[in-house]
Amino acid sequence: MSTPSTKVSIAMLDEEVRSVIQSYHIPTQQHQVDTVQVLESLATIFTEGSGRGLCKRIIAVNKAASMLGGTSPCENSFNASSQYCSDSFRILLKGLLAAHRGGYMDSQKEEGPAPLLWRFSDFLKWAELCPSEQEIGHALMRLVITGQEVPHACEVELLILSHHFYKLSSCLDGVDVLVALAATRVEAYVSEGDFSCLARLITGVGNFHALNFILGILIENGQLDLLLQKYSAAADTNAGTAEAVRGFRMAVLTALKHFNPNDLDAFAMVYNHFDMKHETAALLESRAEQSSELWFCRYDKDQNEDLLDSMRYYIEAAEVHKSIDAGNKTRRACAQASLLSLQIRMPDFHWLYLSETNARRALVEQSRFQEALIVAEAYGLNQPSEWALVLWNQMLKPEVLEDFVAEFVAVLPLQPSMLADLARFYRAEVAARGDQSQFSVWLTGGGLPAEWAKYLGRSFRCLLRRTRDLKLRLQLATVATGHGGAYLPLM
Repeated sequence: MSTPSTKVSIAMLDEEVRSVIQSYHIPTQQHQVDTVQVLESLATIFTEGSGRGLCKRIIAVNKAASMLGGTSPCENSFNASSQYCSDSFRILLKGLLAAHRGGYMDSQKEEGPAPLLWRFSDFLKWAELCPSEQEIGHALMRLVITGQEVPHACEVELLILSHHFYKLSSCLDGVDVLVALAATRVEAYVSEGDFSCLARLITGVGNFHALNFILGILIENGQLDLLLQKYSAAADTNAGTAEAVRGFRMAVLTALKHFNPNDLDAFAMVYNHFDMKHETAALLESRAEQSSELWFCRYDKDQNEDLLDSMRYYIEAAEVHKSIDAGNKTRRACAQASLLSLQIRMPDFHWLYLSETNARRALVEQSRFQEALIVAEAYGLNQPSEWALVLWNQMLKPEVLEDFVAEFVAVLPLQPSMLADLARFYRAEVAARGDQSQFSVWLTGGGLPAEWAKYLGRSFRCLLRRTRDLKLRLQLATVATGHGGAYLPLM
């Protein structure tokens, strides 16, 4: 397209304009001047706030007019030029839609053979030619209202662009009209199953309060994943603020709770999309509890698929907790997963949902340290005072106690308070039983073994050998025997 001539005779110019040209020594040719060159020269001479911006805008308007094949508006006033550009911009859009219907590029990142394909960013670039954002918004709205057979994808983009320019110009009336118009178009999109346009409309406009019903439509029709994808694409293009992201997140979660509160997979999708670690972990733990409750209510407890699901959820929750350095929560989730594995491996005993008393009883009765540790961690009993009772229950079985203590010290320390409790238990037991010969008289079948004192002494010596602090070892032996000087046999 050739550029129309912008040369005019000096005699046709206003006297003040001629004076400015002469005072700044702007070159002329044969009593003619190039209006664009004059404006470009003035734009470099003038300072910001003193005419430079005005010159640049008129130059841009002139170039737009040249591209559109119109006459140059450089001789007109600034306001007239702005109106001309707005109308020209609207004509340009009509031409694009009429000549290349359906040529809008849904992928905003992909480059296309302009002008056959247009993108959102193209319009923003062209709009810089017009200084009135409100006029651009009006022009785009007129295209939607008066357009004939405009493709849905193009129509949605025009609505989004119009909303963008209305917001820039703080034209609240325009925003209200646009939202009302968009609401009338929703039914057409739904009837044709065009949920992609619906998702693009709500995420592009971003007015989640006024267009909240669109979120409900998408969620009820199983289009949550599409909605999140469209929002991600819009956020990448427009660099959405943290406040806008929070607004969309809250709107989606509110709609989910209202329209589909039992769809845990949908909540998990939203939490994962927005990297909501705490909520993700809490949801996983909730699902784990639901799965284990399903197993507990089953008549056939041999079917352990629910337990496996529960175990998997707890492991995933532990991984999420670990990623945010939530150590205590990570430990609790791992403990519950271990308890479930214990239920699967040893189904003859009900390890789940024990009361505090029954959990303590189950802990004391364990002869293997690994099972005891699982119970202690799962029920919050991993305390020295609790382990003292467990170890004391093994004292009459020296072989079992030695293996138990060997595994114990590989994981947990032998706390002095726990050892002191065991020493007191030992002393009280010996004092209560008295002499072995007297004890054997009333010992009934199934009671303590006849060599109970020997077993107690052997087990206590095992504990003392595991105590590295010699001073503590001496104190424990003294407490156990009740007086100093009698600790050597125990040592």
